[in-house]
Amino acid sequence: MKILIISDIHGNLAALDAVAERADMVFCLGDIVNYGPYPRRCLERIRDLTNIVVRGNHDNAIGRNMECGCSLKYRELSNAGKVFTNGVMNTEEKDYLGNLPITSLIEKEGKKFLLSHGSPGGDSYKYLRPDTSDEQWKSELADVSAEVVFLGHTHIPMVRIIRGVTVVNPGSVGQPRDGIPKASYAIWEDGRIEIKRVHYDIENTVKGLNETNIPSHQIELLAKILREGGM
Repeated sequence: MKILIISDIHGNLAALDAVAERADMVFCLGDIVNYGPYPRRCLERIRDLTNIVVRGNHDNAIGRNMECGCSLKYRELSNAGKVFTNGVMNTEEKDYLGNLPITSLIEKEGKKFLLSHGSPGGDSYKYLRPDTSDEQWKSELADVSAEVVFLGHTHIPMVRIIRGVTVVNPGSVGQPRDGIPKASYAIWEDGRIEIKRVHYDIENTVKGLNETNIPSHQIELLAKILREGGM
């Protein structure tokens, strides 16, 4: 069985379309919208791809009119993106985002997979980065019954094994922040995990941003993040 795991698309249609790998199942770990110019089309693509989707903090921000809970560095960009995204998405789309589950436990071929955006316990705002200590991971995984845990949110890919539990962050499809400006995703195939990268047309996404009502100085910052893989 081959599973494609994607997360943090952030309205970047060119990046999402570049992740064209065939799989038996697709898991989406949230943050379909915000920052990028094509939230509606990304949502449409995800709904065509899979019904196994969990809610990210930006999905929550749009679907339930909440704060994104972003770090200070990204908060202004997020708020500007939220104004744009709120203006183009309809009520049904917002309701879909706002009613996605926070976590999902999937069992396939005798293997249990836990899906969440931020933390195994369902905190969509918690950042568990690759440098998180083993002790904290043990605490986060204390009540987890799954053998494999898929998380997003940090935009940084990771594979860790903690007390027999494999924790995977596929990185970000639409806004990688680890210095590699390529769409990032993961493949789980018969017990093997691989983080993969693919080139996409960054300038196409920048062109789309220039056609939004996001303020120009913030578009410049977003373009820099896309071109450099973070800031």
